[in-house]
Amino acid sequence: MPSNFDPFTQNLTFLAATGTPFEVTVTALDEFLQYDVRICINYGAQLGASIVLFVILLLLTRPEKRRSSVFLLNCFALLSNVGRLVCQAVYFTTPFVQIYAIFAGDFSRVPASAYANSIIAEVFITILMLCLEASLVLQVQVICANLRRRYRHALLAVSAAVALIPIGFRMALMVKNCQTIMAAMPSGSLSSLQSDENIAITISICFFCAIFVGKLGYAIQQRRRLGVREFGPMKVIFVMGCQTLVVPAFFSILHYIVEVPQLASNVLTLVTISLPLSSIWAGVTLDNPSHSGSGSSPRRNLCNLLSFSNFLDTRQTASSSMTASLKPGTTCYTDQTSSKQPQRDIQEFGISVEHDISVQSFTREKDIV
Repeated sequence: MPSNFDPFTQNLTFLAATGTPFEVTVTALDEFLQYDVRICINYGAQLGASIVLFVILLLLTRPEKRRSSVFLLNCFALLSNVGRLVCQAVYFTTPFVQIYAIFAGDFSRVPASAYANSIIAEVFITILMLCLEASLVLQVQVICANLRRRYRHALLAVSAAVALIPIGFRMALMVKNCQTIMAAMPSGSLSSLQSDENIAITISICFFCAIFVGKLGYAIQQRRRLGVREFGPMKVIFVMGCQTLVVPAFFSILHYIVEVPQLASNVLTLVTISLPLSSIWAGVTLDNPSHSGSGSSPRRNLCNLLSFSNFLDTRQTASSSMTASLKPGTTCYTDQTSSKQPQRDIQEFGISVEHDISVQSFTREKDIV
């Protein structure tokens, strides 16, 4: 026994079906086992998160919202992701990953069900991609619905083109992977196509999320100018849009830097989880709006403004009651001053309510018109 012998790096001799011996190092066996364990942990974490969010989405979504296109697409995306992860986890229980089959390249004892499982996983990934891209295109159209028609149609054309590019890469990779699976060949030759698909998906996600963040950020800035500063659904979607923009892109770039098994698969799962999670959070925020320190929200302030109770004295209240009994088309005016306030030399400001839907400010004299 030589003095420099290392048992952790020794060679193991196997015999092929023809009786030909071949050697495998212990280090290669350790790397193979570690790869299987790490990738199964990755898939298990994604699977658990997808199942939990799917259940939460069903429980917290209002019944009247369950027929919307966005809800259906989010549900289909989550179910497709669950199916993909289940098939990919089942793969590691098939004869495809037996030690002798891997190192000898002998897959003669792999049953047809194992081939079908791997092909179904590829189909689920394609369905997942279709649901995600359709959901992103639809949400971009919804959030930009107030644009002019020609701008909205131009944005729809650009969004469709950006969505179709990764879908095309995905379908091409699906066909190539299925051919490789049926031939029981390693997929190393498809690494460049997989990289192109990963880049196209990342660019697509960043494009749509940049539109979300830009449009919502502009709307939030306009609302702040109007005095609306509460943390509402719009800010929730803005935060989740930033998350969907940054986190998947981070994982996609990290995939080329560190050696983590199937790290790029987390990109699809993160987007699949982020889209319904943003709608759930926004719905909860809408049901439980935050209030300022004075205990009044902009909605409550508007109701108080239109109730006339804080602005009119006894004579003005009677006058407004008589005015309210007029026909619906009548324009009613109220005074913002009270009889208890001291006389001022400047003109007072008031409000006018027309048809109970618009509020306009103007300057007039103290007398009620």
